[in-house]
Amino acid sequence: MSNRGNHAFICTVVFIDIVEYSRKSVTEQMQTKEQFNALLAQALADVPNNDRIILDTGDGAAISFLGDPEEGLYLGLALRDTQNASGSDTLRLRTGINLGPVRLVKDINNQPNVIGDGINVAQRVMSFAEINQVLASRSYYEVISALSADYAQLFNFEGARTDKHVREHEVYALGNAPAPAREPRAKAGPAAVHAAAAIHTLGFATTQARTQIMRRPPLATALTVILILGMAITLRLTLRSTDTVTSVATSDTVTGVATYQPPEPERPALPPTTVERLPSAPAPAPVVEAEPAPPPTAPVAEAKPTPPPTAKVAKKSPPPRVREETAPATTGTVRLNIIPWGEILIDGNKYGVAPPLRDIALKSGIYRIEIRNPGFASYLQVVEIKADEEIRIRHRFR
Repeated sequence: MSNRGNHAFICTVVFIDIVEYSRKSVTEQMQTKEQFNALLAQALADVPNNDRIILDTGDGAAISFLGDPEEGLYLGLALRDTQNASGSDTLRLRTGINLGPVRLVKDINNQPNVIGDGINVAQRVMSFAEINQVLASRSYYEVISALSADYAQLFNFEGARTDKHVREHEVYALGNAPAPAREPRAKAGPAAVHAAAAIHTLGFATTQARTQIMRRPPLATALTVILILGMAITLRLTLRSTDTVTSVATSDTVTGVATYQPPEPERPALPPTTVERLPSAPAPAPVVEAEPAPPPTAPVAEAKPTPPPTAKVAKKSPPPRVREETAPATTGTVRLNIIPWGEILIDGNKYGVAPPLRDIALKSGIYRIEIRNPGFASYLQVVEIKADEEIRIRHRFR
């Protein structure tokens, strides 16, 4: 967590409130808090410490997940199932889930803390929830529903709610449908680790370059720009080398199966009668009449052996088309870098939220791309997509 730096980024925030906690006696508050802490410890047992920040709010808690957005969903499911199974009124909760921008800071005790619109909206969404109900904001619902169709079926649209600051929020309620089976955590391979390290280095260099540009003369600015371009080229070569190794391995495997050639069959030996008569005198007349010479077409038929079944299968199999299917020549790519986040609309059609959305494949043509963020003015750009062309769109809402 220490290497994330003091900068804003997108994370999932789950805000939990214990209902009527302040009306309980001190003894009841201690018992309720112990039960609540045990429930959180069990629900967060599989989440690494570096991927979460837990803030004690006195009458509840705010958990920020710095990695997978699914962690917030499964925490909400764990709270829902526990409340439904216990059937007790000793621990009644209200929960709100939001996905938005936050900033990591240090509190007065030099402990990690989270501030920003992401945690503020999570608290507002929690305030709209009923007892033992889990509500999610629209931004979180759109991201989690894009990850899996099973996740989208877990939520029901509850409409719009207005908070005390006259800000409208569209909320979705987590229903009682059973939780889908969760896939085991996948460990990042060496290529992904190197790519992530390169991206982190590029981001750090960009931040430092921005500071230097504001303070240094034009010579230092030019050197900084050269450094940024060098880091970008290095990152691009790293990603291309990984894709090349994967494609070469796939091509070799497919070619080895398709171009298999069976061993050539041996030429059949001559008939025994012919071999025995070559060194001897001319054959007598009765033998010639009893064994007439075969027609001219017979030797050709005997000299052409029947190929084995495996050779026919190899010749009839169609050539592989791995590269044509995975990389069509009529599409281009739009690469997005939106800070802090934005909803992507192309020709009026919704494509999701960036981040986590990064690349969009489009056919050749002219498109109208609109990026929306409820707190800022929309960004509009018209681009022309060509085959095998990559267009980058970078925008920061201010």
